[in-house]
Amino acid sequence: MKKPNGYGSIKKLSGNRRRPFVFVVSIDGKQKPIEYFTTQVEAEIYQAEYNKKQQKILHGHQITFKELFYRWLPSHIDKYQPAKSTISNYKISFKYCLSLHEMPLKKIKYYHLQDIIDNLKKRGLSYSSCKKVRSLLSLMFKYGIMMEYCDKNYATLLNLGKNKQKRPHKPFTRQKINKLWSNLNTEGVDSILILIYTGMRVGELLNLTKDNIYLRQKYIKITKSKTKSGLRIIPIHEKILPLIISRMKQEPNKYLICEKNGKPYNYSTYCTIWTKIMKQINAKHTTHDCRHTCATLLDNAEANENAKRRILGHATGDVTDTVYTHKNLKQLRKAINKIY
Repeated sequence: MKKPNGYGSIKKLSGNRRRPFVFVVSIDGKQKPIEYFTTQVEAEIYQAEYNKKQQKILHGHQITFKELFYRWLPSHIDKYQPAKSTISNYKISFKYCLSLHEMPLKKIKYYHLQDIIDNLKKRGLSYSSCKKVRSLLSLMFKYGIMMEYCDKNYATLLNLGKNKQKRPHKPFTRQKINKLWSNLNTEGVDSILILIYTGMRVGELLNLTKDNIYLRQKYIKITKSKTKSGLRIIPIHEKILPLIISRMKQEPNKYLICEKNGKPYNYSTYCTIWTKIMKQINAKHTTHDCRHTCATLLDNAEANENAKRRILGHATGDVTDTVYTHKNLKQLRKAINKIY
């Protein structure tokens, strides 16, 4: 759909420029550059905000899906401060909705949105990807209703089908755990054992600094996690205490798990090390299997359910658990040391 007169346009300039995209508006019959940008997405967001401030939703013009996205995104970022990975997921999900981009909001019906989901499933995209698209649609249309650009949010009615895991998570067997212990000289093996005996997510481990380790009290403090419940303390199991002490002695590293030069691992680099170790012990596991292993070991040891949830960073099941039961470090340590 063509934008209305006076809405401005985005152009890509020739040559090797640091900011090749420019937003221009017509003033007295001449095009005047307003701002320059590194990417077209940044320019689109600015264009939407510029016209919003100038109140340039012109007579007869209907807000399109694309315009809604570039109006909603900066507002959402400003209000909720989502992580960079979350913003990246929003942009990817938006691209999946290409057939809607130029459609006026008020003409978008339920079947248009369901077609997006159905086509993604036909292309073989995962349940998780479809769920992210639905989440984006819901957030956008809620914003659209609030701003009176539209009056319905069909996203809440979308059917994603059943979540069929391509590869269900499975815990490490005792044999594989023993193999890890017998290969401690291999780079990264200690980190896998730390994951198994703490139940940490791999992202939590890679973000762990030495300031988060309390050796005297023998616990780890998680300060960065994907969920609010993930912010917690984890007692250090007796078996992995020597591994953590050894990592703490490595200088001048800020992070507990990092490269020899002190640089922290990103997820991709760590997965390379992980894959090599899995080949060495002849196993097929994902990093998330460590959490399942910890949960399984706690179950097998008949650890207190409340303590188990707090160690793993799961949300509590009911109000009684949250309000009336307070597990101190001593009780959490008793639970974790039940596993061997």
